Amino acid sequence: MSCLKVSRLLLPMLAGLLVAAPLHAQLPERARDYPLGTRSKTGEIVAPMFNGWIANEDGTTTLIFGFANQNREETVDVPLGPNNMLEPAQFQGAQPTHFPVYSRRGFVGIQERGAFGVVVPADMAGTEVIWTLTSGGNTYSIPGRATSAAYELSAGVSAAGSLRPAIRFSEGGPESTNEVGIYAEPKTVKVGQPLTLSAQMQDRGERDGYADVVPYYDLGTFWAMHQGPAKAEIETPEIPGSVRAENNPIDPYVNEWTEVSTQVTFPEPGDYIIRLRVDNFEAPDSQFDNVCCYSNAYFPVTVNP
Repeated sequence: MSCLKVSRLLLPMLAGLLVAAPLHAQLPERARDYPLGTRSKTGEIVAPMFNGWIANEDGTTTLIFGFANQNREETVDVPLGPNNMLEPAQFQGAQPTHFPVYSRRGFVGIQERGAFGVVVPADMAGTEVIWTLTSGGNTYSIPGRATSAAYELSAGVSAAGSLRPAIRFSEGGPESTNEVGIYAEPKTVKVGQPLTLSAQMQDRGERDGYADVVPYYDLGTFWAMHQGPAKAEIETPEIPGSVRAENNPIDPYVNEWTEVSTQVTFPEPGDYIIRLRVDNFEAPDSQFDNVCCYSNAYFPVTVNP
């Protein structure tokens, strides 16, 4: 190709670059790198997310929230207060204060979905629950509201009979089958002293009549720090259902409760909450990080010097 032809090809490209640069410069500074720009290692925002709502049979409404840490490396901590609050005030305290970096597969790979949920009483039907979070020098508020059908979720049986797994702390005790979860009795431990946290989990699938679908599946577990003044060390943060099936497979025809546990060590005194998520992502009608397919439980811990 001649030099003349090459020059003619390059001219439109150069002209486009010359036009694009001034347009980019006209954007507000905070908009130049968001949302399509490369995320920085540190200094980015943590975005509060509203994941959806569920209309409960008793007239209450469950609102489900998550978050997305935009940093590539920096874990962010935002204590409860004016920089991390839920309104109305009666819901304050359910949200996380510890926001790790996640790099998972798929479109929502950096988001932690269903980190917590709140139940709006029937006599407050239509009330918005607003989560305000300040991080990276910016403040964002996300309303949780039960007005859009696009955000409505089902707590019922999935396409091949799956239901959210159940979690309990003891036989005959309260059970969690959703993101709102249940809270264990508070525990007390000293700094640096390992603490064992345990619960029982169960696949509740109703899969009779579904061809090539076994009744029950190996459940996955994910332990995460939810609140606290310093990062807790969790011995076994995550065991996917596929790994559990390889190491200690359940009998898929026996619906038994399985005990799960991990050890947690706390580096500083203060009040902490550890969250346990149990999922059935191995089921054919489930999928990683789908809000439909897991339940939460929470462990409050007071750490003394």
